[in-house]
Amino acid sequence: MDMSGTPVIKNSEIKVKYRSDQIAFNLVFALIFAVLMAISANSFMYLPFTPIPITLQVLTVLLSGLFLGSKWALASQSLYVLMGMMGLPVFSGFKNAAVFLAGPTVGYVIGFLAAAFTVGYIYENSVRKTTGSLNNLLICLFSCTAGVTIIHLFGFIHLFGYFFGITGAYSVLSALSKTWKLGTQPFLVIDFLKIITAVIIININKIKNEKYKNK
Repeated sequence: MDMSGTPVIKNSEIKVKYRSDQIAFNLVFALIFAVLMAISANSFMYLPFTPIPITLQVLTVLLSGLFLGSKWALASQSLYVLMGMMGLPVFSGFKNAAVFLAGPTVGYVIGFLAAAFTVGYIYENSVRKTTGSLNNLLICLFSCTAGVTIIHLFGFIHLFGYFFGITGAYSVLSALSKTWKLGTQPFLVIDFLKIITAVIIININKIKNEKYKNK
């Protein structure tokens, strides 16, 4: 309280309140993206020749990294996995963890965790060092491409193990070939379109935010 009797609010108190509000805000959006992962997992379509479904999860993972940043994007994906481990039918095909863990798509979900963090890390650290809409566009494109590559890498490794180790019906070379044909090749164009969609969404959001600030 100052000489006039007016209470004095310390800067440290303001910082603590701001920090707590920011954490609560990020936690809410991490939870929202976890729910969106469950919804996008069950917005799926199967191609007739592969056990891997087409879902909107890759797009959701990319957007979580771009909007939330590395740490909170990872938190959102962890919440999604936790929901499944608790028995909720959040994995593709309305599966819970008990069914999901025995299937061929486990690697992709592990990849979601790594990809969300990677996309957020690359984007948040690179955007700070660059200016201009073109540079931002390229950084966003690179971040999302790195994320999709990681998802496919984890998915490929597990799917290869699923074909080769679990079924025991394939040689190494035939398992590698089958994994490529069923787990990667059919989704390259689809996932490229998801990358473009994520880039468009984040840049439209950035343009709107800049217009709002300039008002």
